[in-house]
Amino acid sequence: MTCYMGFQSLLTEALYLPQKSSVPTRRLYRFSKGEQAMQSNRPWLASYTKQISRRKFLSATAAGAGAAALIACGGGGDGTQTTQTLTVDPSGVRKPGNVVYEKDNWKLADESKQAVDGGTLRIRNDLDLTVSFDWYLANTGVVEEFNDRGYEYLTRGNLNPTFGPITVPGLDPGTIEGQKPVPGLAEGWEVSADGLTWTFTMRKGVKFHNIPPVNGRVMDINDWRQTAEKYQAVGFNRSAIAGVLDHWEWPDATHWVWKLKAPYAFLINNMNNKDFAIKLGPKELVQNDQMRGTTQIGTGPMVVEKIQPSIDWTFTRHEGYWDGKPHIERWHYPLIPEIANAYSQFVAKNIVRHNPSSRDVLTIRGDVPEALLSANQLSWFGLSRGIFGRYESDTSPWKDARVRIAIHKTVDQESIVRFRSNADAFRQAGVEVEIQPMTHASRDPSYWLDPTKGELGADGDNYKFDLAAAKQMVSAAGFPDGIDIPMYMLLGSRNDEQNLPLDFFKKATGVLNIEEHWLQMQPFYDQVQQTGNFKGFQPYTPAQSSFGAAQFDKILRENYHTNGKAPSYPTPELDALIMKQLQESDAERRSAIYKDIQRYLAKNFNAVPSVWPFGGFSFQWLWVHNSAQQINKHWLDADTPNRSG
Repeated sequence: MTCYMGFQSLLTEALYLPQKSSVPTRRLYRFSKGEQAMQSNRPWLASYTKQISRRKFLSATAAGAGAAALIACGGGGDGTQTTQTLTVDPSGVRKPGNVVYEKDNWKLADESKQAVDGGTLRIRNDLDLTVSFDWYLANTGVVEEFNDRGYEYLTRGNLNPTFGPITVPGLDPGTIEGQKPVPGLAEGWEVSADGLTWTFTMRKGVKFHNIPPVNGRVMDINDWRQTAEKYQAVGFNRSAIAGVLDHWEWPDATHWVWKLKAPYAFLINNMNNKDFAIKLGPKELVQNDQMRGTTQIGTGPMVVEKIQPSIDWTFTRHEGYWDGKPHIERWHYPLIPEIANAYSQFVAKNIVRHNPSSRDVLTIRGDVPEALLSANQLSWFGLSRGIFGRYESDTSPWKDARVRIAIHKTVDQESIVRFRSNADAFRQAGVEVEIQPMTHASRDPSYWLDPTKGELGADGDNYKFDLAAAKQMVSAAGFPDGIDIPMYMLLGSRNDEQNLPLDFFKKATGVLNIEEHWLQMQPFYDQVQQTGNFKGFQPYTPAQSSFGAAQFDKILRENYHTNGKAPSYPTPELDALIMKQLQESDAERRSAIYKDIQRYLAKNFNAVPSVWPFGGFSFQWLWVHNSAQQINKHWLDADTPNRSG
């Protein structure tokens, strides 16, 4: 999986601009050093590569060695070094032993003509399902992922629950054309010239799963209407739609009309987003709250056969699937929470894929040299960032952009990400880990400006680690001895993402004198991350990407607009740019606005970019063909072990 660091937030707030939070201020909790130390405790299996200690990493970087010197030797305590050479296949061809990049999957040929029907695919599941299946009430990842196997949206998603990004052979997903939404349960849609009316046309002949009481009947407009109206009343994420929707209309048996309060350019992008869109089900389940929590009856390619808590999930194929009967007959998801057991099951060829930590990949490679090693695609859309609280923001030293930039320049994010990703060891072995600098914008290639390539001009230097320059900037702002600043962190998780930058902040003598506040989850979300009701700096908000192409818009309105839920130094000029992009329906013109926003933020650092993302790796047995396409296009090789078992 892509190592995109961090937990999802507890709640997805209203997509449209909310008013300033009315959450009451809470007392700031402080914890002992012993309690704070819980964060850095991380169990590692003895059979895996020894983890480089944080102290050793920091000592090396302080001495100028950086992460490279440590990682090149694998970080082992005995100083030994194991070197191996890997060869990357630039064509992305999936052959035993090859090393490929998932980002090149769109170049792969369609193998549908060679498909072999049937078989059982076994995939590790590390999340137990012990709660209600109800798609309306789902507020955890495991329920959402489970339901995404059976239910569908108006448009098709760009991820599948097994192999990640979905691509169309020959279509580069990095282009504007490659990012256009694909029809799903709606066979098409139209939008009015003023952007206020969207009309979706129902796909004809879509059948539900053949499970009582629905029994495989054809979906109709009453299923859409009852599902939508129930969602509007009780859906967990209904506030997102409520923020943009004025009302719905149902003019006939095949059309669903959305009337918006104001133009919202990303409506169509969000129509398959689990944090916004509506999973469409049969009216029989809509009307039966109890059954909806224990029974999944959708229209998707996979049909629930059996769910055994703490044991496994089993799905069969939807024989009447509207996009064509799936080639694979059955999917088996045994519950394997322990990483060591998952590794053993992969080596024994009982599961198709294994996702180790980056520091273990080269060691494991020696055990399974015939497996495909795939560099997982790095998401473009997530943005980790640090925000400033609203309290005393106009009188604190960090009201000055130079101070905000200086805070960022005290942390060597590049060394941190190279350490965490094991990048230098991979380079020695002949493989480049995909790493991207974290700026203020999503790394969508259609508009992202790379500061390392001069695309932000002189302001691109503001993203560089430079402690001496940071000291000069705070001094020029009137603080020759540095500044005192409270910092707020979440206790008990986000270990490396919080602790490694924090260690750099602590070493920034003459720039920062920090006061640490470690908060339990609920006060942290209520008082800090979700509301901005604090004084000081919260260094790390995780890089979520669930809104896909609309993620940048979502973050701009949450953390940069005056009416955002946790705004970090909003300005009228920035507000105007944010509203301009929100209403621009033309993708190319919107990209130009995004470039203007990046130039503004590079100069002003209203918020502070945080942890750099890196791409992880997975090992795969070459049993699944067309794995980068929709699930019903996948097929199992005739030589798949225990194929019919």
